[in-house]
Amino acid sequence: MTQEPGTRRERRELERRARGPAAAVAIVVVALLVLGGAVWFGKDLFVGSPTAAPLAPATTAAQTTTSPPATSQPTTEATVSETPTPTVDPVAAAVDECRSAWARQVKAAAAASTALREWDAHLDIMNDLQAGKISLAKAKKDWAPTTAKAPQHIAAFHSADRTYRSAEQRCALPENAPTGDEAKALSTCAASMKVVDGILAKARAAVEPWETHLKDQSHFKAGGITAIRAEALWRSLWQKGLKRNPPYFRAVAAGAKATCPIAG
Repeated sequence: MTQEPGTRRERRELERRARGPAAAVAIVVVALLVLGGAVWFGKDLFVGSPTAAPLAPATTAAQTTTSPPATSQPTTEATVSETPTPTVDPVAAAVDECRSAWARQVKAAAAASTALREWDAHLDIMNDLQAGKISLAKAKKDWAPTTAKAPQHIAAFHSADRTYRSAEQRCALPENAPTGDEAKALSTCAASMKVVDGILAKARAAVEPWETHLKDQSHFKAGGITAIRAEALWRSLWQKGLKRNPPYFRAVAAGAKATCPIAG
C-alpha cells in the first residue's frame, strides 16, 4: 500500500512531476501549430492573392500524353535542277534569219516598184508634152492617175525599207557549216540579197525627186508658190528623174532572176 505524502509541499511537488511530460508535449504541439500557420500564410502571400484559395500541391507523378508520331510534311519548295541548254543548229538558225530577211527585203522592193512606176509614167507624159505629141490639157488629164495615190505609195516604200534595214538580218552561211542543200540555198539567197540591195539603193535615189515634186505641187495648189516658180521646180525635177529612173529600172531588169530557195 502506497504511502501518501505528508505535507502540502510534498503533494505539489508530486503533482508538478506528474504534469511535466504532458506539459512538455503540449508546448511542442502548440509551437508546431504556430509555425505551420506562419509558413502557410507566407506561402499564400507570394503564390496567390490574399483572397485566393490555396493552390493545389503539385503532383510528382509524371503526366503522360499520347502524341501522334511525327510524319514527314511535303515540302513546297521547288526542286532546283539544272536545265540543260538546248543545242541550236547554226544552219537552221541561219535559215530562219535568212527567210525573215528576204521577206522584208522583197516587201521593200515591191513597194519601190509601185512608187517608181507611177513616177516613170509621170515623166513619160512630160516627155510627150515637150515633144508636142499631146496637148497640155491631155497631159493634165493623164497626170491625174499617176499622182492620185502616189504619196501613200511613197510612204509605204519608206516604211518597208526602214523595217528591212533596221532588222539587220542577212542571209549568211555560218562558219564551219556542213555542206548540203540548206547551205547551198543560203549561199544562193545571200547572192540574191546583194542584188536586191543594189536595186533598193537606186530606188532610194530615184524616189527622192518624185516625192519632192508632189510636195511642190501641194504647195502650189495651196498658194505657197507661184505658177512660174512651180514650173521651174518641175522642169528641174523632171530632168533629175530622167537621170535617176533609168539606172533603177536597169537594175530591176538585171535582178529579175534573183531568188531565194528557202523563202517561205
